[in-house]
Amino acid sequence: MKKVVMIIGTLVVLLLLAMILVPIIFKDDIQQAIDQELDKNLNASIYYDTDAFGISLFRSFPNLSVSVGNFGIAGIEQFEEDTLLSVDEFSITVDIMSAIGGDQIKILNVSLERPVIQILVLEDGSANYDIVKSSGEVAPEETSEEESASGLSVGIRKWTISNADVIYYDSSLPFYVTLFDLNHSGSGDFTQDVFDMITSTTVSELSLGYDGDEYITDKLLTADITMAMDLANMNFRFKENRVGLNDFAIEFDGFIDMPADDITMEINYAGKDIDLRSVLSLIPGLYAGYLDGISASGSVGFDGYVKGTYNENSMPMVAANFRVNDGKLSYEEYPVPMEEITISAGFDYPSADLRESSFTMDNFSMKLDGETVTASLLFRDFEDYYWDFKLDGNADLEKITKIIPVEGVDLKGKVNATLQTRGRMSDLEAEEYQKLTTSGSMSVSDFQYSGEDLPQGFGIRSTQASFNPSEIVLSEFKGNAGRTDLNLSGKITNYLEYALSDDATLSGSFDFVSAKVDINEWMVSDETETEEEEDTSTMEVIRIPANIDFILTSDIKEILYDNLAIKDFRGELIIRDGALALNEVDFELLDGSFTMNGLYETSLPGDPTYSYDLNIKDLSIPESFKAFSTVQKLAPFAEKMDGKFSTNFQISGALAEDMSPIYETMQGSGLLEIAQASLSNVKLLTAASSVSSLDQKDGSVSLRDVLMQAEIRDGSVFIDPFDMKMAGYTTTIAGSNTIDGQLNYTMTMKEVSAGAVGDAVTSAISSLTGTKLSGSKIDINFGVGGNFTDPTVKLLGVSPAGSGDTGAKSTVTTAAKVKIDEQKEALTQQVDEKKEELKTEVLNAADQKTDEAKEQILKEADKAKAAAKDAVKGLLGGKKKKKKKGGK
Repeated sequence: MKKVVMIIGTLVVLLLLAMILVPIIFKDDIQQAIDQELDKNLNASIYYDTDAFGISLFRSFPNLSVSVGNFGIAGIEQFEEDTLLSVDEFSITVDIMSAIGGDQIKILNVSLERPVIQILVLEDGSANYDIVKSSGEVAPEETSEEESASGLSVGIRKWTISNADVIYYDSSLPFYVTLFDLNHSGSGDFTQDVFDMITSTTVSELSLGYDGDEYITDKLLTADITMAMDLANMNFRFKENRVGLNDFAIEFDGFIDMPADDITMEINYAGKDIDLRSVLSLIPGLYAGYLDGISASGSVGFDGYVKGTYNENSMPMVAANFRVNDGKLSYEEYPVPMEEITISAGFDYPSADLRESSFTMDNFSMKLDGETVTASLLFRDFEDYYWDFKLDGNADLEKITKIIPVEGVDLKGKVNATLQTRGRMSDLEAEEYQKLTTSGSMSVSDFQYSGEDLPQGFGIRSTQASFNPSEIVLSEFKGNAGRTDLNLSGKITNYLEYALSDDATLSGSFDFVSAKVDINEWMVSDETETEEEEDTSTMEVIRIPANIDFILTSDIKEILYDNLAIKDFRGELIIRDGALALNEVDFELLDGSFTMNGLYETSLPGDPTYSYDLNIKDLSIPESFKAFSTVQKLAPFAEKMDGKFSTNFQISGALAEDMSPIYETMQGSGLLEIAQASLSNVKLLTAASSVSSLDQKDGSVSLRDVLMQAEIRDGSVFIDPFDMKMAGYTTTIAGSNTIDGQLNYTMTMKEVSAGAVGDAVTSAISSLTGTKLSGSKIDINFGVGGNFTDPTVKLLGVSPAGSGDTGAKSTVTTAAKVKIDEQKEALTQQVDEKKEELKTEVLNAADQKTDEAKEQILKEADKAKAAAKDAVKGLLGGKKKKKKKGGK
């Protein structure tokens, strides 16, 4: 007995030792064989933790278990940085007897722990999962006829996938699916020809998107499927099956047969215990927040089928039906529900010919606080879309937004609408709008909208509109846009093409009446914060839409723009081709009356441009200075003027991004008329007085019946000669000034008594003529430079009063003298510089040249002096008589 026990014990020990030692002894050989097989069959980089590679007979005794840790498959070439599969642990349990001697290896269990699968398809169709070598790449192996006849098969009975993440992205469509936290288990004896396969799947977060839009967001997916498998005949029948997406679940049955190339199927499906809340649970997560606080009820029916044959020439028929009966939606913060919701809709795809496909919603109705809305829709022929849509009902928008709130938006108002439209897309594309039957009417009352995109608010007190295929007729519109009241009537044409095309133009004509239009409220500001928190907001360019063609015949009592109040605005505003045109527009501004024609254009590249013809009557000069930056820049003397002016003026140029004029581009010309005006505290008078010593105690300038021809060129103002009263004398002024206030004017004071001028004038003339002036009338010519705040006045010359000479001769004479003085000064400066740099002999030569230059200068000075004497003699009435011999 002891011997028997010892023998048995010995056998057990040997068996245990074998179970321990065999996997260890043959581990490297098995690992090497696996590596060789993977390398021979796969175009990919395979990696795993060799220390985590294990073979055991204990884990699933008496069967063999093989496990691999940190296993992964990475792509090559364009996918070398992408991992197709990574698994924390990959294990297989094999029936050891089938592995040892059977012709079929029986895999009892396959398990993947925490796998991450990433499937990528590029735009050219290449995919990272295409890693199996083609038959030409795999080296053929010699097999005996017996081995070839018997073959080797593998059968799997059970498999599990735990905590998996799956990402599929196909950029050729583009389409993507993500499945996070996927758990899947299945069982079925694939060693048999006929068996039941049972699977159970859950996905915590399922998302699906196509062409940039996400249709399913983070939904819970569950699927329990039992399928009868007939592998010999390739026939599969669904037995007990249920698939759910969030709360929306369906059950289905039927079969799929594919014994040859054709695939024949018949699958019937229907909703299982679903209601209106189940339908709402399908809303993408982006909008799921709108469901907070909403309760829903009502029975929902959903059913359909997929049946027919799939091959190169045919597609199975697909049908789906959807029904809602006695539906109800209510919001916890608003007691009035949306109720009696009824929907009946269906989709039909009878064949591969898309012209036979259709979607029909033959009934939609609901009631909201006694107001009923009904609609129907027929949409068929997916090759050349045909639609037939009808809508009839009343809606209280405030109630709807309380039932289904929209964050950041305040919406209210009552809408009554009837609309019917039907037609084909081919007629629309051919612009045969007469074939698109569209009719209806709509009235809106007590409408109010405000939101983040429109904080000023928009309202409609009442409106009435009617539709036909070619136009929308607005017979009445009374409302407001912010503080602007709107009263409109007219029509819009080409609205269908505009709504359905990217390059169509919306046309219309309206009569517009308003008591006040506040443009300031709608000006876009670009505000920049600074450390001092100062106001640095600036206007931005107002862009005119290029695809709008509107004529607005306006009658506006008041327009507020910037710091201006425009009164009694009448005329046509034409919006066309990205420009705003004014046609015979009349208005009152700053106590003056305006008539304007012109254009403001933003469609061209670069800065916006303007071009206007202005006819202005009796405009206040000081008020225009305060109101218009253009006047401040180009005519700053207007700040010290009173009175009014009239003008016919044409002006054009460009505007900067802050809507301010770019003065360097400004061009214009016109005639300014001043009936009566005056300037006070003018520094120009003080400067002129310092030169002439004329009595100008009042410090004023008066203008009466002045006609002034002005031109704006490249940002500077040029004035033709005109007369005004300065210090009691008629004074002719002409010249120009720049936008930065630099002056370049000539000024002639006429019929000034020679005795009234100061010593500076008389001494200058006497020194040139040798004769003292007294009792004669002269015209004095001045040159005005400097700027408006600090003008400089130079005496240019004089001429006989009333001679018609504006002082040209004196101006030339004086200019010559100034030039001579400048040459003397320049030569002297050159000599001084050379004294410091050159040697004595060079200095002597320079001195000699300087003396010669001085001699020449004195000769020219004598000539200038003689010319001046002749001019003064002419001023005094002729040449001096010669003395007679022996007496006077």
